[in-house]
Amino acid sequence: KLVGAFSPLTPSSFLPAYPVIKANFCPQLALRKTSLGRVQMEISVGESVEDRLAKAGITIPPTPAPAANYVPYVITGNLVHVSGNIPIEDGAVKYTGKVPSEKSVEDAYNSARLCGLNVIAQVKAACNGDLNKVTRVVKLVGFVNSENDFTDQPKVINGASDVMIEVFGEAGKHARSALGVNTLPFGSTTEVEAIFEVEVESAFGPGFDSKGQPTALQPGMKVEAVDRSFKDIITVATVKEVKGNQVLIGFDGWGDQYDYWCSIDDGDFQPPGTCMRASARLSPPNAYVGYFDWASYLEETSSKAAPPPVFKSSTVFPSYKGDINFELWQRIEAQVIPMPPTPQQQERDENRNNK
Repeated sequence: KLVGAFSPLTPSSFLPAYPVIKANFCPQLALRKTSLGRVQMEISVGESVEDRLAKAGITIPPTPAPAANYVPYVITGNLVHVSGNIPIEDGAVKYTGKVPSEKSVEDAYNSARLCGLNVIAQVKAACNGDLNKVTRVVKLVGFVNSENDFTDQPKVINGASDVMIEVFGEAGKHARSALGVNTLPFGSTTEVEAIFEVEVESAFGPGFDSKGQPTALQPGMKVEAVDRSFKDIITVATVKEVKGNQVLIGFDGWGDQYDYWCSIDDGDFQPPGTCMRASARLSPPNAYVGYFDWASYLEETSSKAAPPPVFKSSTVFPSYKGDINFELWQRIEAQVIPMPPTPQQQERDENRNNK
């Protein structure tokens, strides 16, 4: 389910236009008005990459840095050519040695799987963090550091092929070559390169809309979020991590103890400007005095707002226990600096923890 939230009060000076969702199938569409007076469009679609990652318990690793004079991927048209990736984990080569004398076929399979995950990390970077832009895994080429008489290279490279199908479903089925070689960089057991077909919506490339806005939630983006300690403050927050369909939310100016993980479709975090552009006062004790100017804050902190199309919630701030009058929201130009919880809130927090 993809949800695009629509509000007539969205500031146009720093937030992108309302989302346009394209699909090569006939989705079910419904428009409805929520209890907060916001109109939402809901479209039921197939299982997303994030859903499959969550179900399989797969975490996409950070992108490995190139080991020599080349780039990790090249985008040409709607194809992404990913350079060869070796089994690097946490900055080191995890699997080395020839098959089967130094590494078993099972170990080599796991090596190829790790190579495949590193390839996916690179195409994720090419798509600006949005793996749903991958429309087809076109081809894999796998290399196995083999003894002269070893001929089971296809069983080894199945490690990379299997993870492609786990992550991308039917779109992960691909053409493939599995080759035996007498050595690989750094003594690696396997190496895998790939070609992906991706959806390109604009001249900005895959993972960007026609206005150059990202189409996926990314670490570092600014959002508004409900604190889950007191549930009476909606304040400035930052997306700290995105793992599959889980998001780590942290509050600007607050300690890490207030961070929380939530689902990517959770309504407790929303686009900048959803609430904090109001003359309405937040329920006391307040984290803000006066009016909030998101545009100035984003400029001063050299940060980016998470654009509305990346949000997938069907509710808006469901945990909030305050008294904002949503119908009176309006954009007011003023500068306000995020503040940590007040002494009263900290005392309530300590008392709750001591119970």
